[in-house]
Amino acid sequence: MPSLTQHFTVRAYLGKQALQLKNIKSGPTRIIIPITDGFVRGKNFSAQITGGGDWPLSNPTTSTLHLNVRLQATTPSGSALYIHYPGTLKLDDLIQKAFSRAPDAQSTLSGQHYWFSSPVMETDDAEWKWVEDVTWVGQGHMVVEGEGEGMRVAVEYEVYMVGN
Repeated sequence: MPSLTQHFTVRAYLGKQALQLKNIKSGPTRIIIPITDGFVRGKNFSAQITGGGDWPLSNPTTSTLHLNVRLQATTPSGSALYIHYPGTLKLDDLIQKAFSRAPDAQSTLSGQHYWFSSPVMETDDAEWKWVEDVTWVGQGHMVVEGEGEGMRVAVEYEVYMVGN
């Protein structure tokens, strides 16, 4: 039976303007969600997210988003970090409120939703090359900070290393 060890947290703040492409050739709706900033923090590791995006496919018949996220970040030493992750998110009322920045939007907890990802990382930081050679699993939730025009919304993942 594999084991999971929590290694770091990824928080990515969402831009306010998402685009929707409906009735595209693949069938479901493609959404384009910009990511403005954020962080990766964990066991003796940190990086600042400098941008990226999510290009999920939305299946309204099952209330599912099939994630396609790509993030770029820099470590304190100036090295680059690239994170790509596919995943699956079952949309519910709490997530919909956060994504739409509803006045009653609120942060949620890991495990409160069916929301999983499988991050793949690349880096030119010699100290962190090992992150390229292990399997990762992330569990997501929403972070809502502030209110009104000042509201910031982020997706946050607790990321676990898979081991024996």
